[in-house]
Formats: sequence, structure tokens, C-alpha cells
Amino acid sequence: MLRRTFFLAALGTALAGLLGSSASAQSFTPGDPRESGRAADIVPLREVFSRLKDRYGGYQLDAELFSTSGGGVEYRIEWMTGEGRRMRISVDARTGRITRSSGG
Repeated sequence: MLRRTFFLAALGTALAGLLGSSASAQSFTPGDPRESGRAADIVPLREVFSRLKDRYGGYQLDAELFSTSGGGVEYRIEWMTGEGRRMRISVDARTGRITRSSGG
């Protein structure tokens, strides 16, 4: 039983890595921008959240920073609006400008 559980966990981790990876984007952990020297190049996430709250109300559910294939950096944010709608929002991390949104 333990072997089966371990095997399934390992398989799930491997599949998640394959499905979650993309040749055009690299995900960063929360500390990576500071450690890589990118912090000076990007708009702080708290400022992006403030802008989204002013625009949509509500709150952030999830956020990740990605390096794009064109050399840019973007935040991908899951947002719950004040009306209870779930949105997916992409924000250019260097300018703070919304580049894509859906679900709102």
C-alpha cells in the first residue's frame, strides 16, 4: 500500500511538472525577483493589487510572476471581484498595465 501511494504521488508530481511547464514562460517563487535583481524592474505586487481593488473591488486569490518568451515579465493573478466573479488577469510587471483579463 505504501509503495502504491508513493508511486501515485511521484506520478502526480511528474505529470504536474510536465503539464505546468511551458516553453514560453518561467514561473518565479515569491523571493526570486529580489534574488535575481529583478525587483528594481517590476511594479510591486501590492501596488498591482491596490489598482485591481480600485478597479474591480474584491481581493486576490492567487498570483505568480512569469518570465515571458518575449523577454518580458508578467503577473498572472486570480482575482475575486466585489460582485463575486472570479477573474484571471495578466499584468505587465514592468508597467503595471493589464494585458489580458477573462471571467469578469
